[in-house]
Amino acid sequence: MTVAVQFSPPSRPSPPRRRFGFVFAALALATAGCSASAASDGSAYTLGLITSQTGTGSQLGVGELQGAQLAVDQINARGGVNGKQLRLRTADDQSNPAQAVLQTRKMLGSVDALVGPSLSGPCQAVIPLASSAQLIDYCLSPGVKPKPGSYQWSASAPTDTLAERLLAYWKSQGITRVGLIYTTDASGLDGAHAIQSAAAHTGVSVVGQASYSPTAVSVTSQLQATTSGKPQALVVWSSGAAAGVAFKGIDQMGLKLPVATTDGNLTYAFLRRIADYTPDTLLIPATRDFWFQQQNTSTEVQQLERAYHDEFRARYGADPDFGPGVAYDGVLLVAQALEKAHGDVAGTRDALESLRGVSGVVGTYSFARDNHRGIGADDVGIVRATGGRLTFVGR
Repeated sequence: MTVAVQFSPPSRPSPPRRRFGFVFAALALATAGCSASAASDGSAYTLGLITSQTGTGSQLGVGELQGAQLAVDQINARGGVNGKQLRLRTADDQSNPAQAVLQTRKMLGSVDALVGPSLSGPCQAVIPLASSAQLIDYCLSPGVKPKPGSYQWSASAPTDTLAERLLAYWKSQGITRVGLIYTTDASGLDGAHAIQSAAAHTGVSVVGQASYSPTAVSVTSQLQATTSGKPQALVVWSSGAAAGVAFKGIDQMGLKLPVATTDGNLTYAFLRRIADYTPDTLLIPATRDFWFQQQNTSTEVQQLERAYHDEFRARYGADPDFGPGVAYDGVLLVAQALEKAHGDVAGTRDALESLRGVSGVVGTYSFARDNHRGIGADDVGIVRATGGRLTFVGR
């Protein structure tokens, strides 16, 4: 599917160094306009967007598509990229690495950059293809760790930072003994390693742990092993349906412990799914788009966040959660890199690496050859899920 949007002639460009931080706010304040007409060859830049529209990652992928489309429309309403409109070519990887590879192969040669996939496993599967084609891949999962100078980027804050923020917050609340249960997929294993490493750094002990298959329908025995060391709190590092199985098991066993989970569950669809068995205290590490109202941020950031949230609600009738934010920022960042490289695909990697101090909705990005994520601990806080809503509790 291709989204083609008409655009007006671009305004006179500002000096690049000052422009990048402003572009996000300006785009978020723009009025979006959309047309179904297709651009002729050479008159547009095309981003390949691969997300999990179905499968276990669909709670992320559906919102990512919405956030990406919003960003494209806003960019084109401001005149596009170097006077050319920006288009999306979209595909569903079904939350499956093999499907992600198949869809990537179909896009090679016809897109100027890739955004996605949604999950770390599919992201890891497509990066060899993107690297061989010397094509940027802005992965929407925080679970991958891009190599310096590579063609892969990773969205949101690193898993290690999320884990460290979480355990540091719990320690400040007097919780120093935790149990850990996680899935055996790439995201679960990455999260388990991050929690174990963060525990060593923060002085928190992991007193019991167990893993389970993402397709498991019961985790009673694993929860028994996880709680055998009498933890004060539990970490469930799995997402979507697999996390729901763990939460249901916690409820059925009558475990009255504070619980934390991965930011992959920062979706309102997930909170609705577990409404009948949400732990009394459920904490999630979250990026700035979930708590900007509770912190003193710059006027530019406040304007950007409010405009993004207001337009998303007006367009889709819901509040944006994790998926829309990372995809929205991803499209805007890649578009800025294409603009700076004047459409030279081979130069887009260096252009993206050179972006500094760019305010997005998820955080403020500063990239480098050895930093293809761009945000860190300053962009992470802790939110609590209560009654289907997310409330900031601290950093």
